[in-house]
Amino acid sequence: MRAARLYAPGDLRIEDVPRPEPGPGDVLVQVELALTDGTDVKTFRRGHPLLAQESPSAFGHEFCGIVDGRRVVAANSAPCGECDGCARGEQCRNLVFLSGAYADWILVPERIADVNLHEVPRDLAPEIAAMVEPLACCLRGVQRAGIEAGATVSILGAGPIGLMLAACVADAGGWPVIVGGREERRGLVELFGAQTGPGSDADVVFEAAGSDTAWIDAIELVRPGGTVVMFGGLPRDARPPIDAYRLHYEEVTLRGSFHHSPSSVRAALGFLASGAYPWERLVTHRVLLDDLPALFADPPRDLLKAAVVP
Repeated sequence: MRAARLYAPGDLRIEDVPRPEPGPGDVLVQVELALTDGTDVKTFRRGHPLLAQESPSAFGHEFCGIVDGRRVVAANSAPCGECDGCARGEQCRNLVFLSGAYADWILVPERIADVNLHEVPRDLAPEIAAMVEPLACCLRGVQRAGIEAGATVSILGAGPIGLMLAACVADAGGWPVIVGGREERRGLVELFGAQTGPGSDADVVFEAAGSDTAWIDAIELVRPGGTVVMFGGLPRDARPPIDAYRLHYEEVTLRGSFHHSPSSVRAALGFLASGAYPWERLVTHRVLLDDLPALFADPPRDLLKAAVVP
Protein backbone atom coordinates (compact mmCIF):
# COMPACT_ATOMS: atom_id res chain seq x y z
CA MET A 1 0.00 0.00 0.00
CA ARG A 2 1.00 3.67 -0.23
CA ALA A 3 1.76 5.54 2.99
CA ALA A 4 3.38 8.75 4.23
CA ARG A 5 6.48 8.24 6.39
CA LEU A 6 8.32 10.93 8.33
CA TYR A 7 12.08 10.38 8.38
CA ALA A 8 13.04 13.65 10.08
CA PRO A 9 11.63 17.15 10.45
CA GLY A 10 10.95 18.37 6.92
CA ASP A 11 11.59 14.95 5.37
CA LEU A 12 8.22 13.38 4.54
CA ARG A 13 8.05 10.67 1.87
CA ILE A 14 5.23 8.74 0.21
CA GLU A 15 6.36 5.12 -0.10
CA ASP A 16 5.18 1.61 -0.86
CA VAL A 17 4.98 -0.36 2.40
CA PRO A 18 3.43 -3.69 3.44
CA ARG A 19 -0.22 -3.53 4.39
CA PRO A 20 -0.64 -4.02 8.17
CA GLU A 21 -1.68 -7.43 9.41
CA PRO A 22 -4.24 -7.24 12.25
CA GLY A 23 -3.74 -9.34 15.35
CA PRO A 24 -6.50 -10.54 17.71
CA GLY A 25 -8.83 -7.64 18.47
CA ASP A 26 -7.15 -5.25 16.03
CA VAL A 27 -9.22 -3.64 13.27
CA LEU A 28 -7.88 -2.93 9.78
CA VAL A 29 -9.55 0.16 8.29
CA GLN A 30 -9.48 1.25 4.67
CA VAL A 31 -8.83 4.99 4.78
CA GLU A 32 -11.45 7.05 2.96
CA LEU A 33 -9.73 10.33 3.79
CA ALA A 34 -7.48 11.87 6.42
CA LEU A 35 -7.29 15.44 7.69
CA THR A 36 -4.27 17.61 8.33
CA ASP A 37 -4.06 19.43 11.64
CA GLY A 38 -1.79 21.71 13.64
CA THR A 39 -0.12 18.83 15.45
CA ASP A 40 0.89 17.28 12.14
CA VAL A 41 2.27 20.61 10.93
CA LYS A 42 4.33 21.01 14.12
CA THR A 43 5.52 17.39 13.89
CA PHE A 44 6.59 17.92 10.28
CA ARG A 45 8.52 21.05 11.22
CA ARG A 46 10.14 20.06 14.52
CA GLY A 47 9.23 16.47 15.40
CA HIS A 48 7.04 15.36 18.29
CA PRO A 49 7.99 13.83 21.68
CA LEU A 50 5.18 11.25 21.56
CA LEU A 51 3.89 10.81 18.00
CA ALA A 52 7.15 10.57 16.04
CA GLN A 53 9.69 8.75 18.19
CA GLU A 54 11.06 6.51 15.42
CA SER A 55 12.54 7.12 11.99
CA PRO A 56 10.74 6.59 9.75
CA SER A 57 7.44 7.18 11.56
CA ALA A 58 3.93 6.55 10.35
CA PHE A 59 2.17 9.88 10.00
CA GLY A 60 -1.34 11.31 10.38
CA HIS A 61 -4.04 10.56 12.94
CA GLU A 62 -7.36 12.19 11.94
CA PHE A 63 -9.26 9.96 9.52
CA CYS A 64 -12.51 8.42 8.42
CA GLY A 65 -12.52 4.96 6.88
CA ILE A 66 -14.43 1.85 5.92
CA VAL A 67 -14.75 -1.50 7.73
CA ASP A 68 -17.03 -4.17 6.22
CA GLY A 69 -18.98 -1.52 4.33
CA ARG A 70 -19.45 0.66 7.42
CA ARG A 71 -17.97 4.13 7.78
CA VAL A 72 -15.95 4.46 11.01
CA VAL A 73 -13.72 6.90 12.87
CA ALA A 74 -11.23 6.35 15.67
CA ALA A 75 -9.53 8.58 18.18
CA ASN A 76 -5.76 8.30 18.12
CA SER A 77 -5.19 6.81 21.58
CA ALA A 78 -6.84 5.00 24.46
CA PRO A 79 -6.19 4.79 28.22
CA CYS A 80 -4.86 1.61 29.80
CA GLY A 81 -7.34 1.66 32.70
CA GLU A 82 -4.69 0.36 35.10
CA CYS A 83 -2.15 3.11 35.83
CA ASP A 84 -2.20 5.68 38.64
CA GLY A 85 -3.50 8.35 36.28
CA CYS A 86 -6.48 6.22 35.24
CA ALA A 87 -7.19 5.29 38.86
CA ARG A 88 -7.35 8.99 39.81
CA GLY A 89 -9.49 9.96 36.83
CA GLU A 90 -6.55 11.85 35.30
CA GLN A 91 -4.70 11.50 32.03
CA CYS A 92 -3.44 7.97 31.42
CA ARG A 93 0.29 7.55 31.96
CA ASN A 94 0.51 4.67 29.45
CA LEU A 95 -1.37 5.87 26.39
CA VAL A 96 -1.13 3.81 23.22
CA PHE A 97 -1.05 6.09 20.18
CA LEU A 98 -2.45 5.52 16.72
CA SER A 99 -0.62 6.96 13.72
CA GLY A 100 -0.48 6.30 10.02
CA ALA A 101 -3.72 7.83 8.70
CA TYR A 102 -1.95 9.22 5.63
CA ALA A 103 -2.13 5.87 3.88
CA ASP A 104 -4.42 3.46 2.04
CA TRP A 105 -5.02 1.41 5.20
CA ILE A 106 -4.55 1.96 8.93
CA LEU A 107 -4.43 -0.58 11.73
CA VAL A 108 -6.43 0.33 14.85
CA PRO A 109 -4.92 -1.57 17.83
CA GLU A 110 -7.23 -3.59 20.05
CA ARG A 111 -7.03 -1.19 23.02
CA ILE A 112 -8.14 1.75 20.89
CA ALA A 113 -10.71 -0.28 18.94
CA ASP A 114 -12.36 -1.40 22.18
CA VAL A 115 -13.21 2.11 23.41
CA ASN A 116 -12.51 4.71 20.72
CA LEU A 117 -13.56 3.17 17.38
CA HIS A 118 -17.05 4.32 16.42
CA GLU A 119 -19.45 3.93 13.53
CA VAL A 120 -20.21 7.24 11.85
CA PRO A 121 -23.82 8.43 12.11
CA ARG A 122 -25.81 8.26 8.91
CA ASP A 123 -25.53 11.34 6.67
CA LEU A 124 -22.45 12.70 8.46
CA ALA A 125 -19.85 13.58 5.81
CA PRO A 126 -16.49 11.78 6.19
CA GLU A 127 -14.45 15.02 6.31
CA ILE A 128 -16.57 16.19 9.27
CA ALA A 129 -16.57 12.84 11.05
CA ALA A 130 -12.76 12.79 10.84
CA MET A 131 -12.65 15.83 13.17
CA VAL A 132 -13.77 13.72 16.13
CA GLU A 133 -10.31 13.56 17.75
CA PRO A 134 -9.45 17.29 17.89
CA LEU A 135 -13.01 18.20 18.91
CA ALA A 136 -12.84 15.61 21.70
CA CYS A 137 -9.63 17.26 22.94
CA CYS A 138 -11.40 20.63 22.95
CA LEU A 139 -14.38 19.28 24.89
CA ARG A 140 -12.06 17.82 27.51
CA GLY A 141 -10.15 21.10 27.71
CA VAL A 142 -13.35 23.02 28.38
CA GLN A 143 -14.25 20.47 31.04
CA ARG A 144 -10.85 20.88 32.73
CA ALA A 145 -11.28 24.65 32.70
CA GLY A 146 -14.46 24.35 34.75
CA ILE A 147 -16.30 26.90 32.64
CA GLU A 148 -19.57 28.08 34.15
CA ALA A 149 -22.50 29.77 32.41
CA GLY A 150 -21.72 33.42 31.70
CA ALA A 151 -17.95 33.06 32.04
CA THR A 152 -15.83 35.23 29.77
CA VAL A 153 -13.32 33.07 27.90
CA SER A 154 -10.44 34.33 25.77
CA ILE A 155 -8.89 32.02 23.16
CA LEU A 156 -5.47 32.76 21.69
CA GLY A 157 -5.45 31.29 18.21
CA ALA A 158 -7.93 31.48 15.33
CA GLY A 159 -7.07 28.18 13.67
CA PRO A 160 -9.28 25.07 13.64
CA ILE A 161 -8.53 24.33 17.31
CA GLY A 162 -9.31 27.90 18.39
CA LEU A 163 -12.60 27.83 16.48
CA MET A 164 -13.52 24.39 17.86
CA LEU A 165 -12.74 25.61 21.38
CA ALA A 166 -15.00 28.61 20.78
CA ALA A 167 -17.87 26.32 19.79
CA CYS A 168 -17.30 24.15 22.88
CA VAL A 169 -17.14 27.19 25.18
CA ALA A 170 -20.35 28.61 23.70
CA ASP A 171 -22.05 25.23 24.09
CA ALA A 172 -21.02 25.23 27.77
CA GLY A 173 -22.64 28.64 28.29
CA GLY A 174 -19.48 30.73 28.18
CA TRP A 175 -18.74 33.85 26.13
CA PRO A 176 -15.76 33.11 23.87
CA VAL A 177 -13.51 35.83 22.46
CA ILE A 178 -10.89 35.00 19.82
CA VAL A 179 -7.71 37.02 20.30
CA GLY A 180 -5.45 37.68 17.32
CA GLY A 181 -5.26 35.42 14.30
CA ARG A 182 -5.09 36.10 10.59
CA GLU A 183 -7.62 38.47 9.09
CA GLU A 184 -8.95 35.83 6.68
CA ARG A 185 -9.80 33.55 9.60
CA ARG A 186 -11.68 36.16 11.57
CA GLY A 187 -14.63 35.87 9.19
CA LEU A 188 -15.34 32.45 10.70
CA VAL A 189 -15.29 33.55 14.33
CA GLU A 190 -18.97 34.48 14.65
CA LEU A 191 -19.99 31.29 12.85
CA PHE A 192 -18.45 29.34 15.72
CA GLY A 193 -20.20 31.27 18.48
CA ALA A 194 -17.44 33.76 19.30
CA GLN A 195 -16.41 37.34 18.72
CA THR A 196 -13.05 38.99 18.23
CA GLY A 197 -11.51 41.37 20.74
CA PRO A 198 -8.58 42.09 23.06
CA GLY A 199 -9.72 39.39 25.49
CA SER A 200 -8.35 41.09 28.60
CA ASP A 201 -9.54 40.39 32.16
CA ALA A 202 -11.09 37.06 31.16
CA ASP A 203 -12.32 34.48 33.65
CA VAL A 204 -10.63 31.75 31.60
CA VAL A 205 -7.95 31.95 28.91
CA PHE A 206 -7.08 29.15 26.47
CA GLU A 207 -3.67 29.18 24.84
CA ALA A 208 -4.35 27.48 21.49
CA ALA A 209 -1.54 28.83 19.33
CA GLY A 210 1.30 26.59 20.52
CA SER A 211 4.01 29.23 20.88
CA ASP A 212 6.13 30.57 23.74
CA THR A 213 4.73 34.05 23.14
CA ALA A 214 1.14 32.81 23.37
CA TRP A 215 1.87 31.09 26.69
CA ILE A 216 3.14 34.39 28.10
CA ASP A 217 0.25 36.39 26.60
CA ALA A 218 -2.33 34.00 28.04
CA ILE A 219 -1.18 34.70 31.60
CA GLU A 220 -1.33 38.45 30.93
CA LEU A 221 -4.94 38.29 29.73
CA VAL A 222 -6.56 36.41 32.62
CA ARG A 223 -8.18 38.28 35.50
CA PRO A 224 -6.86 37.93 39.06
CA GLY A 225 -8.10 34.61 40.40
CA GLY A 226 -8.82 33.31 36.90
CA THR A 227 -7.71 30.16 35.11
CA VAL A 228 -5.32 29.71 32.18
CA VAL A 229 -5.44 26.47 30.19
CA MET A 230 -2.28 25.65 28.24
CA PHE A 231 -3.75 23.78 25.30
CA GLY A 232 -1.09 24.23 22.61
CA GLY A 233 1.94 22.01 23.07
CA LEU A 234 5.52 23.29 22.93
CA PRO A 235 8.79 21.47 22.18
CA ARG A 236 10.18 19.43 25.06
CA ASP A 237 13.00 21.91 25.66
CA ALA A 238 10.77 25.02 25.66
CA ARG A 239 11.05 27.14 28.82
CA PRO A 240 8.75 30.19 28.42
CA PRO A 241 9.16 32.74 31.24
CA ILE A 242 6.15 32.73 33.54
CA ASP A 243 4.90 35.76 35.49
CA ALA A 244 5.45 34.50 39.03
CA TYR A 245 3.90 37.63 40.56
CA ARG A 246 0.54 36.96 38.87
CA LEU A 247 0.55 33.30 39.82
CA HIS A 248 1.36 33.94 43.47
CA TYR A 249 -0.08 37.31 44.46
CA GLU A 250 -3.08 37.26 42.11
CA GLU A 251 -3.72 33.52 42.62
CA VAL A 252 -3.96 32.68 38.93
CA THR A 253 -4.47 28.99 38.20
CA LEU A 254 -2.51 27.30 35.39
CA ARG A 255 -3.79 24.04 33.95
CA GLY A 256 -2.49 21.85 31.17
CA SER A 257 -4.87 20.04 28.85
CA PHE A 258 -3.57 17.29 26.62
CA HIS A 259 -5.63 14.84 24.65
CA HIS A 260 -9.10 13.41 25.14
CA SER A 261 -11.05 10.72 26.99
CA PRO A 262 -13.41 8.00 25.72
CA SER A 263 -16.38 10.01 26.99
CA SER A 264 -15.24 13.19 25.21
CA VAL A 265 -14.75 11.21 21.98
CA ARG A 266 -18.34 9.98 22.12
CA ALA A 267 -19.57 13.49 22.91
CA ALA A 268 -17.56 14.95 20.04
CA LEU A 269 -19.08 12.58 17.51
CA GLY A 270 -22.55 13.58 18.66
CA PHE A 271 -21.60 17.26 18.55
CA LEU A 272 -20.40 16.91 14.95
CA ALA A 273 -23.54 15.04 13.95
CA SER A 274 -25.75 17.73 15.50
CA GLY A 275 -24.84 20.24 12.80
CA ALA A 276 -24.78 22.96 15.45
CA TYR A 277 -21.82 24.67 13.77
CA PRO A 278 -20.54 24.78 10.17
CA TRP A 279 -17.75 22.28 10.74
CA GLU A 280 -17.34 21.86 6.97
CA ARG A 281 -15.91 25.42 6.78
CA LEU A 282 -12.79 24.17 8.58
CA VAL A 283 -11.82 22.02 5.57
CA THR A 284 -10.39 24.45 3.04
CA HIS A 285 -8.35 22.21 0.75
CA ARG A 286 -8.40 18.72 -0.77
CA VAL A 287 -5.24 16.98 -1.96
CA LEU A 288 -4.06 13.56 -3.06
CA LEU A 289 -1.71 11.58 -0.81
CA ASP A 290 1.18 12.08 -3.25
CA ASP A 291 0.81 15.86 -2.89
CA LEU A 292 0.98 15.86 0.91
CA PRO A 293 4.75 16.54 1.32
CA ALA A 294 4.47 19.65 -0.86
CA LEU A 295 1.47 20.86 1.14
CA PHE A 296 3.35 20.62 4.45
CA ALA A 297 6.51 22.15 2.98
CA ASP A 298 4.67 25.21 1.67
CA PRO A 299 1.15 25.44 3.14
CA PRO A 300 -1.22 27.96 1.53
CA ARG A 301 -1.92 31.01 3.67
CA ASP A 302 -5.65 30.22 3.77
CA LEU A 303 -5.16 26.58 4.84
CA LEU A 304 -7.17 25.48 7.85
CA LYS A 305 -7.50 21.74 7.31
CA ALA A 306 -6.92 19.71 4.16
CA ALA A 307 -8.69 16.48 3.29
CA VAL A 308 -6.06 14.01 2.10
CA VAL A 309 -7.38 11.34 -0.25
CA PRO A 310 -5.35 8.12 -0.79
